[in-house]
Amino acid sequence: MNSPNGAVLYRGPSLIDGSPIVCIATGLASASANAKTGGLIQTYILRADVSPVDAVKSGADVSICGACPHRGDGSGKGRTCYVNVGQGPLAVYRAFQRGAYPDASPGIGAGRLVRLGTYGDPAAVPVAVWQALLAGSVGSTGYSHQWRTCDQSLSRYCMASVDSAAEAAEASAAGWRYFRVALPCDAPRLPSEAICPASAEAGKKLQCADCLACSGANGRRGNIVIQAHGGFAVMANIKRRAIAAGAAA
Repeated sequence: MNSPNGAVLYRGPSLIDGSPIVCIATGLASASANAKTGGLIQTYILRADVSPVDAVKSGADVSICGACPHRGDGSGKGRTCYVNVGQGPLAVYRAFQRGAYPDASPGIGAGRLVRLGTYGDPAAVPVAVWQALLAGSVGSTGYSHQWRTCDQSLSRYCMASVDSAAEAAEASAAGWRYFRVALPCDAPRLPSEAICPASAEAGKKLQCADCLACSGANGRRGNIVIQAHGGFAVMANIKRRAIAAGAAA
């Protein structure tokens, strides 16, 4: 019998709002083919009772996304998140509903590279779950928009995900390394930042699996910046202009 390609790491209440969630690791038997990240174990944080597509439309995704500004208005509108929930997250959710994933065995991350929060914010899951997954691992990457309010020990494993120079300064003052997405109107690089080596502006020199700079307090290269691009940049610029216009009114 073939080994399952995924396993359930956690099922229980979201640390964000108490709703039922599940955290699933995939890529256990066959590595991810993601061109940017490389062959990391991927982890999906999902509502256990609502498909990710429906969760975005109903606002139930707040349980796994929290205060992330890129989730939109809670009805699916204004969404600037780069994750297409109708692809990877939906496939994982459907497999979970079919019972395709056993509970994780101890040490499944040993000798592997791990991505925390392929979809969903790692802060929704107890830090002890990540500690267990990363025991014996080669390295990891992870980001959280909940850095202000989450268990602060998460900073050991995750970068603070920030969207402005002001947030970057706040996160640094709170003891977090950060990852900043810079819009065209922002400073392309601040003094404490290194350009993401997997980005187009850096020539896509490295995959995340080769770099591993984004591993929280254990990382290197200081803070990281990447330029917003594609639909994300367009939508984020529109949203920022609307916020600015509202403040000026």
